[in-house]
Amino acid sequence: MSSTPSGSVHPLLPPGKAHLIPVEILSEIFLLVLLDRPLDKVTLEVVCQRWHAIILLIPGITSRLWIRKATKKEVVQAFIQRRKTRFAVIVDVNDEEDGKDFNADGFHASFIVACQAAPRWQFLNIRSFPPPGEYKVPGTTVKPLESLRGFMMGEHCDLGSFLEPLMTAITTTSLPRLTKLVLSDSRAVLFLVQPTCLHCFFSLTTLTIKLLKKMESPADILPHLRRLESFHAQHLHLPIYPPDASLPLIQTLTKLVLKSVSVQWMAGKVFPALQDCPIRFPHHIDAIRFEPVEMPACASLAYDSNDLDPLRHFHHPPLGELVVRSGQWNVRRGNPQFVAMCPTVLPVHRVYPS
Repeated sequence: MSSTPSGSVHPLLPPGKAHLIPVEILSEIFLLVLLDRPLDKVTLEVVCQRWHAIILLIPGITSRLWIRKATKKEVVQAFIQRRKTRFAVIVDVNDEEDGKDFNADGFHASFIVACQAAPRWQFLNIRSFPPPGEYKVPGTTVKPLESLRGFMMGEHCDLGSFLEPLMTAITTTSLPRLTKLVLSDSRAVLFLVQPTCLHCFFSLTTLTIKLLKKMESPADILPHLRRLESFHAQHLHLPIYPPDASLPLIQTLTKLVLKSVSVQWMAGKVFPALQDCPIRFPHHIDAIRFEPVEMPACASLAYDSNDLDPLRHFHHPPLGELVVRSGQWNVRRGNPQFVAMCPTVLPVHRVYPS
């Protein structure tokens, strides 16, 4: 857009002349849009053949191959043949947009074809998988995942005999490119926390482990998180760490989300880059009382526990936002613990007790 001396605004190109924009400029525009809103890729692709061709050629924009319960083998083959670059695979047999009945043979054929192109997978997102009673994945080796940057696996994904070869390929062929792990399956977590697999955590910048229930044995992963910026853990069983334990993630974390997870490892530590820190139902919270936590860059802190006193031992400058919740809160008489915390809360711009 350009402005005239009178203040009116005119488009740089007349209507209907967008085809005159050079490919290099359109590529930069598309890349900026899709980095912020990746789901708009499909919308841009269907505008015209030119835009579709340009998007396919832009480095850094990942195409998505969806495998649903009614996906046909021919569709998967055509997708792979058209694209010579890396792509993401999303497996979701519970997708509500695909209302057709599950076809085990069709799904198997589609999935096997996709696996043949595993070296070109940039992201693998298994949102849902056929239950064992409907589909049995044959045990097989997985081709090297030499392009894999992210692996996501949902809660209800029983991969059966396919889990071990898949996790083996991830831990032996995807490093050091692998930067993102999102896991909700306890079997996958237990596989990765084996001593021979812990090296897979070295390159991660994003790690999410959300389990439905607490693991029986502790997962000693914190010393191996060397580059982690975002850590989201739920029902993850962490060991008790000695005060002098080397935990590199303390220096790199910018976002920390814990639910029903031990905070003992945070005691006495300074988190110089941490900006956002929601903590719900923390375990081993007494350790914070004896060794306070310092978060000099934190702008948002959320704390949910029946015991609010430890919150006073999180040292930080005045926050932009503090959210405090407690199961013992009573609207009529207030919460004595919250009242005792007033010196901590007063400097905050916005406080949300609930």
